[in-house]
Amino acid sequence: MMSTQAIEKMLIEWQCQSLVTRSINLLDQCRWEELAKCYAEDGVLYRPSAPTIKIEGREAILASFTARPAKETCHALTNLESNIIDDRHVIVTSRVVLFAANKKADGEESLLEANADVFIGRFVDELRKIGDEWAISKRQGSIELHYKGR
Repeated sequence: MMSTQAIEKMLIEWQCQSLVTRSINLLDQCRWEELAKCYAEDGVLYRPSAPTIKIEGREAILASFTARPAKETCHALTNLESNIIDDRHVIVTSRVVLFAANKKADGEESLLEANADVFIGRFVDELRKIGDEWAISKRQGSIELHYKGR
């Protein structure tokens, strides 16, 4: 039988990994308001494409998402690993592969051809529990490999 402590640890890991996965799905769906709400009010984002530029605060993070050029993206998130600091602080590290394409025209149903470039990197997400909910307090993105096709 599992101990209460082991079950609590599994629950924290599941909640935190679910938040990270949900945030990436919202990113690919261009659901900016919901994505911004995954961040703490004072959250910080360092984008993979600009890993030294700090975007601070939920409103600034939302503005950075809405200012993005329109494109279709597919982030494949893998190898999620949680490091539980305590019951209110967790660091989730994950690998990400990014494929992108030009934005579909409204109502367009055809299959898009992805751009030839593929980016492979990681996210290091520092999460904290605020009340009963987990939020991203800091996301540090990086690009480690850039495959240039064609």
